[in-house]
Amino acid sequence: MLRTLSGRLACATHRANAAISTSVSASRQFSTAFTAAQATPTATAASPVTSETSSSSNSASPVNLLRDQLRYYAVAEIKNRPYLITKNDIIVLDRLKDVQLGDVIELNQIKELGSKDYAIQGKPYVSPEYYSIKATVIEQPKGKIVETFKKKRRKHFQRRYHMKPLHTLLRVSELEVKAQ
Repeated sequence: MLRTLSGRLACATHRANAAISTSVSASRQFSTAFTAAQATPTATAASPVTSETSSSSNSASPVNLLRDQLRYYAVAEIKNRPYLITKNDIIVLDRLKDVQLGDVIELNQIKELGSKDYAIQGKPYVSPEYYSIKATVIEQPKGKIVETFKKKRRKHFQRRYHMKPLHTLLRVSELEVKAQ
């Protein structure tokens, strides 16, 4: 009886010592990861995301740094869904009821505006004074047939519903960053 108790007790203390040593090594890893995270620059609404030093980014405003780049992208929110867009992209979204073919829409809910090297993130949206984004309605087609099947067990009830979802296609005609 003593052997089994001491064996269990020794086994329990061995497990406790192993757990303490693993928690110590995990805390060391966490602290090194935390210091590495502190060393990397973070982006705010006013400062750009960049890999350069902060002394060069202080000489010009973030909008002007972004404006000097060749290509831009934006994360636009249309009907509460985010879309990553660039110039001349075609956006396929659910039907917009109040637009006609050829209408020009100004997109003003932009969550992020950026390029390869810099990005401006909004809280929650970027101010419209920094950009000009316009899209043109090019088509309002029907989508592929979506089939819905409903069944109730042991009641001889089966129904098939067919639906063609309606879409609106937008072409991004203008995506510019205004000078500040």
